[in-house]
Amino acid sequence: MPDADVGILSGKLLADLAGHGSLRRFARGEVLISEGDVSDALYVLVAGKLKVFTSDFKRRELIYNILEPGEFFGEMFLDGGLRSASVKAVEDSDCVVIGEAKFREFMAAYPEFAERLVIKLIGRVRHATRQIKGLALDGVYERMAVLINLIPLDAQGERVIPRELTQQEIANRVGATREMINHLFRDLVRGGFLVKEGRMRTIVAKELPQHW
Repeated sequence: MPDADVGILSGKLLADLAGHGSLRRFARGEVLISEGDVSDALYVLVAGKLKVFTSDFKRRELIYNILEPGEFFGEMFLDGGLRSASVKAVEDSDCVVIGEAKFREFMAAYPEFAERLVIKLIGRVRHATRQIKGLALDGVYERMAVLINLIPLDAQGERVIPRELTQQEIANRVGATREMINHLFRDLVRGGFLVKEGRMRTIVAKELPQHW
């Protein structure tokens, strides 16, 4: 995807930044940040995987992003506002947590990081713009097809939907219901685009068409 690596730090910069904070481990399912919390620290993901999401009073989720090692988040505390989204560990994860004073010192001492921060924020705006456009102009199928077509090929050259990318997870990412995703999956299986092998393995036999 375009902009996919805007939040990734170089190894040296990541190590220097990590030296200004403390390492914390978060278990799978643990919430690191809750929407509406007071902002006070930057997080750098060292190992694991996190999801950034919002939810309503019915616990329905909309996932904004999935974070991989090397990405940083939480920098919006710089404006003094509250956290605008929640972050949860998708798997056991390690993060370096850096307080506000240390973070501001680091930005002053490392202009490269300040530049990466600006680029990351631009990337977030672009990503948000694409999401808004998709939600406003595209149907559920179109949004789902983009997500599935981005799944990388495995060592055997197959595109396999990861087990953690459940129908509910897909629904949360594209702003739909699980029932709608299940209906689309059945249609795609009948059309030969998806092939189910048992209950836990679904292969994308060919790239999903842009429209259905």
